[in-house]
Amino acid sequence: MARIGVYGGTFNPIHNTHIGIAKAALSQYKLDKIYFLVAGTPPHKNTADGISDFNRLEMVRLAIKDIPYFDIDEREIMRAGKSYSYITFTEYHNEMPEDEIFFIMGSDSLINFKNWVKPDVISEYATVLVAPRAGDDTATIEHAIFECKNMFDGDFMLIDYKANALASSGIRESFYSSDVNKAEVPDSVREYITKHNLYNKYCYSFSDVTRLDEEMKMELKPSRYIHTIGVANMAYSLAIRWDYPAINAMVAGMLHDCAKCISDEKRISVCEKNNIPITDIEYKYPHLLHGKVGAHYCKSKYDIFDEQIAHAIEVHTTGCPNMNLLDKIIFVADYIEPGRDKQPRLDVVRAMAFKDLDMCVYLILEDSVNYLNSNPDMVDPTTIDTFEFYKSYIEKR
Repeated sequence: MARIGVYGGTFNPIHNTHIGIAKAALSQYKLDKIYFLVAGTPPHKNTADGISDFNRLEMVRLAIKDIPYFDIDEREIMRAGKSYSYITFTEYHNEMPEDEIFFIMGSDSLINFKNWVKPDVISEYATVLVAPRAGDDTATIEHAIFECKNMFDGDFMLIDYKANALASSGIRESFYSSDVNKAEVPDSVREYITKHNLYNKYCYSFSDVTRLDEEMKMELKPSRYIHTIGVANMAYSLAIRWDYPAINAMVAGMLHDCAKCISDEKRISVCEKNNIPITDIEYKYPHLLHGKVGAHYCKSKYDIFDEQIAHAIEVHTTGCPNMNLLDKIIFVADYIEPGRDKQPRLDVVRAMAFKDLDMCVYLILEDSVNYLNSNPDMVDPTTIDTFEFYKSYIEKR
C-alpha cells in the first residue's frame, strides 16, 4: 500500500513555498509520492487572470521536474466544466483503492472546507493535511481542525512547516518590479514567466483588436489591410502553439505594418523628430524604417504600451539576434500568413512554424539572405547578423 499526497492549487504561479510545503508533507507523513493537482475551473475563483491553463501546467512541470517523488496531475485541467474536488478524490479512490490518499491544502481552504461541495466525500477518501499561513491564528486553525473532525469521517492534521506570507497574487502583481518576488519562484519558472511575458501589466483584450482593426482599415491600403489580418490571425495561432498570451500577439500582428503606408519622407521625419536612430541603409531605403516608426506609433498613436509588442514590430522585417518569443512569432507570422504565395518552400516553412520555431526562423532568414544576395545594395546588416546568429544556434544545439 502506497501513501500518496495530492497537492491541489491554481499555482498561478507555483512558488518556493508550494515546493517547501510539499517537501515538508513528504517527509513528515512519509509519503511515497506527491501529485501536484493543477486546478481547472474551480467553482470559487477565476484561475485565468490572463494566463492560460497550459502556462500554469508548464510552470508546475518545470518547477518539479528534478525533484524526486513529485509528479503532476493534469486531470482537472482536462475536465470539462467546473472542477469539484470530490469528483477528483472519488476518481483517486477508484483508481488506487489499496493506497492511502493525503490531500494537502492551505489553512485558508480548511477554514472554508465545510462549505465545499460534498466535503464528506473528500474526507472519506483522503486524510487532509493542512499547511499554516503567516498570520494564522493558531486557535482558529485548531478549532477548524476540531470542527472538521467532528463533522466528517477521516482525519485532519497540520503540516509542520514554518509559515510565511508569500502568495501567488503578490508575485503576479509585482513580478517585474520586485527582485524579491522574482527570487521566490524556481529559476526555471522565473525564466518561463519572462520568456512568455506572463503577468505583464499590459494585458489586452479582443476589444483592443477590434479597435485596431478599425484603425488599420483607415490607415492601410486594402491589400496591406488584408495582409495585416492574415498576420494577426497567424500570430494568434502561433501564440497558442507556443504558449504566449494570444491576444497580445494578435495586437502585435494588427500593428506590425501600421507605418507601412506613409511616405518615406514621413518615416524619416518621425525618426528624426523622436531621436530614433537611422542607419545609412535606412536613409537609402526609407521603407526599411516602417518597423521602427511602427514601434513608435504603437505607443504614441495607438495606446499600446507593452514593450515586447513594440519591439516585435520594430524587428519584424529584419529580425535581430536572440529574438524573444513574441519577436519570433511576429517575424514568422509576417512571412507565412495565408496570403503569402511567392516565398520559396512555403509548405516546409509553414509546417516548421508549429513544430520548431527556431528552425523556422532560420529557414526564413536563409531564404531571405539568398534573395538579398542577388540585390546586395539592399542588404540590411541586421538581417545578416540575425542569420549568422541563428545559423550558429541551430548548428550548436
